[in-house]
Amino acid sequence: MSEISIVTAFFDIGRKNWKGFERDNSTYANYFKFWARVKNHLIVYTEPKMAEQVKKIRADYGLLDKTTVIVIEDVRKLDEPIYNLICDVLSNKLTVKFRRHPWMPECCNPLYNYIMYMKTYFLNDAINNGLTKNNMVAWVDFGFNHGGATYPNSEEFSTILTDNNLNNKIHLFSVDKLDDTPIFEIVRNMHTYIAGAVMIAPSNMWKNLADLYKQATISLAQCGFSDDDQTLAVMAYRAQPTLFEIHPIEDMFSSFDIFNLNLTKRPIKQYKKTRKEAQRLLYKEKQYNTGLKLFLKYLWLKVQKK
Repeated sequence: MSEISIVTAFFDIGRKNWKGFERDNSTYANYFKFWARVKNHLIVYTEPKMAEQVKKIRADYGLLDKTTVIVIEDVRKLDEPIYNLICDVLSNKLTVKFRRHPWMPECCNPLYNYIMYMKTYFLNDAINNGLTKNNMVAWVDFGFNHGGATYPNSEEFSTILTDNNLNNKIHLFSVDKLDDTPIFEIVRNMHTYIAGAVMIAPSNMWKNLADLYKQATISLAQCGFSDDDQTLAVMAYRAQPTLFEIHPIEDMFSSFDIFNLNLTKRPIKQYKKTRKEAQRLLYKEKQYNTGLKLFLKYLWLKVQKK
């Protein structure tokens, strides 16, 4: 087993002003602080106003010497043609109205979709500039685990993540079984298959994934669509499935189970399981009567906090 290198990024894209999704920079800094105890070499891409805070968090854990912070003045300039393409697509009101929840950021916020697309860009930049120290490299979202949503004990992250003899594939994590639902229907219904919070791959395969993400972004745009990395990952897998290994997980953050660390986990609430099953019946199976009954049960369970 060998230590892996980790890449992450944070940029202020106005989350604190998104109604229903209000999270300011301090919220994300606390999310990062929760898992930033990991003793792996960590490369962080961020903007000037966040750079010193990132360094301080790692320094407080005695890990500044295993931290590289890359300051980006204007992230939109890194792949400006793609950013402009996404902006053009989402300026079309019909594109936004096509989505099941048109108010959500992946439906109407070009900078959000661009930042999600840029995950593989940052990975490749780190690798190409010799910043990663190991063959196996992981992406971990800056806000991973949302401060204890899945793994509640911050102290347990004070460990070294290793490759656990992972094979030479691109490792993605699915919260629902991949199927042959057309991409336009995935875009419309906004069903989640791949959880993008964690991705792992050998350093020589990240360019493959970056190329597939770019191809997917352009293909979506040619059809009048834009979406976040969850849909890009599905399209990448469909384009070259032999490059990937898909690992089923229980929720959006359970991907750290692959490291066999025996992290304490919160039990999944019954209402979350019920909601997931209701969504599957409604949006995938088209079993509307059964799905609606289950959705009502989900609402009741949520009120009861069960």
